[in-house]
Amino acid sequence: MKQAYLFLLVFVGCLFCAPLCICAQQTNAANLYTVNITVTEKTTKEPIVMATCALTPLETRTVTNADGKAQLRNVPRGNYVLTISYVGYEEYRTNIVADKNLDLHVQLTPSSLALSEVVVTATKKDTDPSSTYRVGRQAIDHLQATSLADLMQLIPGQLMGNASLTSAQNIQLRTLVNNNTSAFGASVVLDGMPISNNATLTQGGFSATQFVGTDLRQVSADNIDHVEVVSGIPSAEYGDLTSGLIVVHSKVGVTPWQVRAKVNPALQNYSLGKGFSLGRAGVLNFNADYAQTWSDPRMKTRSYNRYSLALGYGYDFSKRWHTDTKLRLMYMKDWSGNDPDAFDDGSQSMATNLSISLNHNARISLDKWLARTLSYTLGVNFVRTNTQNTGYVTATSGLVPIITARQTGYHNVPWLTASYLATGKTEGQPLGLFAKVNDAFYLKVGKTHQSFKLGVDYRYDYNHGAGYYNADDTHPYRPNANGRPRPFNDVPGLHQFSAYVEDNLLWTINRVNRLRIQAGLRFTTVQPFSNLATTALSPRINASFSATHWLDVRAGIGLSSKAPGLDYLYPDKKYDDRVAVNYMPPNDPTSQLLNYHTEVYDVQRSLGLRNATTTKVEMGLDFKLPNNKRLSLLAYTDRTPTGFGNLTQYHTYTSNVYTAAQGLNVSPTTATSIDYDNPARSDLVYMTTGRVGNTNSTINKGVEMNFDFGEIAPLHTSFILNGAYSETKTWSTDLNTASVRSALLPATYAAYGLTPFKVVYPTAIDHSTYRRFSNALQVITHIPALRMVASFTAQAIWYNFNLSFQGQASAIGYITPDLVYHNITSDMMRGYIDLQGNFYNTKPTGVTTVAVADLQINEGNNVPTKTPVTWNIAGRLTKELGKIGGLSLYVNNVLFYEPFLRSNVSATLTQRNTGNFSYGLELYINL
Repeated sequence: MKQAYLFLLVFVGCLFCAPLCICAQQTNAANLYTVNITVTEKTTKEPIVMATCALTPLETRTVTNADGKAQLRNVPRGNYVLTISYVGYEEYRTNIVADKNLDLHVQLTPSSLALSEVVVTATKKDTDPSSTYRVGRQAIDHLQATSLADLMQLIPGQLMGNASLTSAQNIQLRTLVNNNTSAFGASVVLDGMPISNNATLTQGGFSATQFVGTDLRQVSADNIDHVEVVSGIPSAEYGDLTSGLIVVHSKVGVTPWQVRAKVNPALQNYSLGKGFSLGRAGVLNFNADYAQTWSDPRMKTRSYNRYSLALGYGYDFSKRWHTDTKLRLMYMKDWSGNDPDAFDDGSQSMATNLSISLNHNARISLDKWLARTLSYTLGVNFVRTNTQNTGYVTATSGLVPIITARQTGYHNVPWLTASYLATGKTEGQPLGLFAKVNDAFYLKVGKTHQSFKLGVDYRYDYNHGAGYYNADDTHPYRPNANGRPRPFNDVPGLHQFSAYVEDNLLWTINRVNRLRIQAGLRFTTVQPFSNLATTALSPRINASFSATHWLDVRAGIGLSSKAPGLDYLYPDKKYDDRVAVNYMPPNDPTSQLLNYHTEVYDVQRSLGLRNATTTKVEMGLDFKLPNNKRLSLLAYTDRTPTGFGNLTQYHTYTSNVYTAAQGLNVSPTTATSIDYDNPARSDLVYMTTGRVGNTNSTINKGVEMNFDFGEIAPLHTSFILNGAYSETKTWSTDLNTASVRSALLPATYAAYGLTPFKVVYPTAIDHSTYRRFSNALQVITHIPALRMVASFTAQAIWYNFNLSFQGQASAIGYITPDLVYHNITSDMMRGYIDLQGNFYNTKPTGVTTVAVADLQINEGNNVPTKTPVTWNIAGRLTKELGKIGGLSLYVNNVLFYEPFLRSNVSATLTQRNTGNFSYGLELYINL
């Protein structure tokens, strides 16, 4: 199978390259031209170093040198769009005709609210046939964002909220539920390097709540230049993703000293940044950031602190070799506990996160037919996380058994008769390595332009941490089956190797009709050369067609795959503890004995676990209406039939019980011993192995809308209406089993928590469905003469639906303690099964049996929950104070709308829209 995938990848690559090779031989070098560009600042006429110059649709790019000069070589004859961008300046865009060598002088204008146009919303990228939104610096400033998480509310379908740093923040695009697959969150690529939580490991049972995806709080908003959010089908260049892609570009270039301060009742955020010109030695960027927040300033029960430092260095080794190197240091501290001004009993939770990342990007202009631009990325990310939880272990049943055994067998267990304060610690040290090489080249034949990408990348994720352990093993934090220590450094690392090829085609049929196609193929292998090796092939295609001058039609279909993280590939051991001896004579402490049987199942690895593959399909219409009005409609469906989930596999074992009547050697005032060969009772017990499989299926579908009404010129006001209807349906394809109901069994089974066999039911009957329909109306007033922009955003959640469906089901089989599956056919429904798993057509005499008909599961209530309509209004104002700085204000939930409303299933009034009221101020000064 691997050889077949590799052959297919090579074949498609050759298929892409063959036309180019043929046409390259036929192209006359006389039809190739050079575009020389000089970029200066408009007012000072000073050269701008490292401005990005891009030529569309060839997708070739370069940067200016210390003299502000750049050169694009071997440009075929034709019409192109030249785009020049630089941090702190308005993007320059112009049409050029390459029919001779060109010398262009471009002057960039500093960004300012005094200009006629500002953008304070997320805008769709017209050059990308996929659903891609761009959030620029002006939008970030107007939003007063403190981290990358705050920017996501600008994306259609996402909900408004307050800037909050007191809990981990992630983003999941086009889904309404967090399950074991979407828990990885959207993939985040920061300056070319993916930020991954593949190396996150947990202790104990498998659960989606243990994953929160990439914590977006760790990316400070003040160092971001712009962000691209791909909710549709991404380029084949990107992999290892589920619910979308976020590409973050930090500031690069010469900028003035800038001090920023954001303050609201629960948060403080300060930053200092500067971009230095080092002449021919390059450009150095610096940004330092500090943030602190409390969940409630009146009671100090939860706090968050963030310290970050970012250094960027851009340098040209030659006219053709440009490099960018970024170093980031970040320290975060989360704390929650009791308010010391009220009552502090010592219980608290504290987590620290220290991360160091270094990534190096380079672009080499080779100007060869099959290698116009060669780029590479090298990156390393090291994180040290320490979590400490302190709390009281209560003696609810009169005593607390201290169960710490890590080997199968019978173990004498100490106990405590009073509650105690305990601390559990988790130390993780995730390490991520990333390397990528990309070859880009282009071709123009007639009315078509093609730009190609060929590349390979490698990822390695490993966790070197000590894992979970107790501060005091005699007083464990979780003295039960979920409390055993787990060293993370015993888990192997995760290797991923990928190769991709992509063709971006633009066919200018005539002055009106244009066809744009982005077709790519990505091949990924995970854990190659091991017994966990798996592969994934991800073809993707996006197309956009300009049917008329006012209508573009676009569609796309593609596959993306997400590798299982280390926690899924290498689950923790399963521990099952059962009381073997509970002999507690109250007046003879010397004879007291507590003994448990511990069964340990070490699954070691989830064999057969594959990547979670999502098939994305979308279709859209983009209308260009009179007076610069635009309307976009998009329908999508994302199907993930192979998501991650628990894999039901059973292990059975025998656990004995010993009593004073049988099995114990009891003598007053002397220690009690056990006669292990003479148990009073032997129990046959089922336990699951803890393996993870591809047992979760999810379908996300919906419709997104964005309507730009244009600007009412006399009022300097524009209106934008966006919204989304979203639906998520999820279910399990795992083996659907249950224990026999205790009411059908002898009382001893219920008393001891036992079952004679496991009953099997049809899969995928039960499911959960979530639906939501929301709209947001933005009213934006921009007055250039006052250097001011104000906006009001009103968002309404019209429909919120949640249904957990439980269907009626008859048993289709059962699993006996020897782990043999027995089928139940329709003609067996009138029969009986005894406690040893034997089937009878008629009820036998003197034998305890269970009627097959009684094993049926009745349909649940299945009443959906629908919450009432709620809405929220936020107001924002940004004012420039000349060249010295600016001021921003915001109020969220302006009308303090927090009504008491009823849902359709409860007569109880519940307060809605709580926690949304907030206000704040941001001041920035340019030095």
